Amino acid sequence: MPTRRVQNLLYFGIYSKGAAFPRSNNQIQALRRLGVEVLEDHVELDGSFQKRSRVTRSLPAALGFAVKLVVSYAALSWKFFKTPAVDAVIVGHPGYFHIHLARLLRSLTRRRLLLVYDAFIPLYEAMVEDRGMIRPSSLFSRMLHAFEASCLRNADICLVDTETHRRYLTHEFGLRPEKIKVVRVGSTIPPIYAEPALLKTDKQFRIIFAGTFIPLQGVEVIIEAAQLLQEHVEISFQVVGSGQLEQPMRDLAARWDLKRVNFTGWLPTGQLGDLLRSHHLALGIFGTTPKASRVIPSKVFDICAAGAAFVSAETPAMREAFTHLENAYLVPPGDPHALAEAIRRLKADPDLRARLAAAAWHIGRSRFAIKQIGEDLL
Repeated sequence: MPTRRVQNLLYFGIYSKGAAFPRSNNQIQALRRLGVEVLEDHVELDGSFQKRSRVTRSLPAALGFAVKLVVSYAALSWKFFKTPAVDAVIVGHPGYFHIHLARLLRSLTRRRLLLVYDAFIPLYEAMVEDRGMIRPSSLFSRMLHAFEASCLRNADICLVDTETHRRYLTHEFGLRPEKIKVVRVGSTIPPIYAEPALLKTDKQFRIIFAGTFIPLQGVEVIIEAAQLLQEHVEISFQVVGSGQLEQPMRDLAARWDLKRVNFTGWLPTGQLGDLLRSHHLALGIFGTTPKASRVIPSKVFDICAAGAAFVSAETPAMREAFTHLENAYLVPPGDPHALAEAIRRLKADPDLRARLAAAAWHIGRSRFAIKQIGEDLL
């Protein structure tokens, strides 16, 4: 968005605003810090992707969601007509069901404004390619693909989180690369830590994973690595979170009798930074789905904000910001043996852990900072 044009804008839709959803929060904060007046036309509607995805499982859920959508259209339209003229509208994530409404409202009011669509989590990619909730060969899958293409083409500019995602949208939906802007997600953790986490030298080596149990996370790789490290009684894993594959992962750990793998439900977002800093090592993602190769997961932004050393899968998206042994320890996706070896090496080399933590903290304060997010948007 050209700086000379965008002095004020409207952030529009049912975008997620909770503390655990940094995408829209960080964009709004970043723009305001750069002096852009940001007005909000927002309606709350089932905050998490997990809740929204339930509409595909039953007719009553789908009908209930449809009613909520109609109500949101009325409320958002009423607010839009009362909003003063702005230079741009950003349809925040998730905007799948509201980008067409925003386009219609622009036409009805004949306002000359830039229409921006945050395609942060492409719907077809998430539901068909990653989570496997819809069969790729099904009629519903083809309809979903066509629907997503219409969402993307109705906007003047589309936002994504990585260059790899930009290439995906260009190839999969035929978008021009120059129509797509890359804006990093940023962290849920504010920049409150003045230095990287202190190096820990106690004998018990504590490892933490915090995230959703969806395929791209590769939680099964972590459990398998823990099984390979069973003879190392001084190594323990804390697995924080919930989601689609939580019960199968708990069952797998129980089957192997992994006594040093402890599962914890979601913790308040405000506790995440201190929790990450209290462990020797943090874990990113290790899945092998196509989506896993295209994202820098939100947890990595949080790990960097906390100034912790971490291991994650080496993917095209991760290589956009991270280099093995410089600011991250990167391993092949889906490889529990490589993860186990990384843990052994980092346990034995506290100096390497300290260097990785410092470099992660630095990139969190620079390339992933709120200021940088705003500059990327403009």
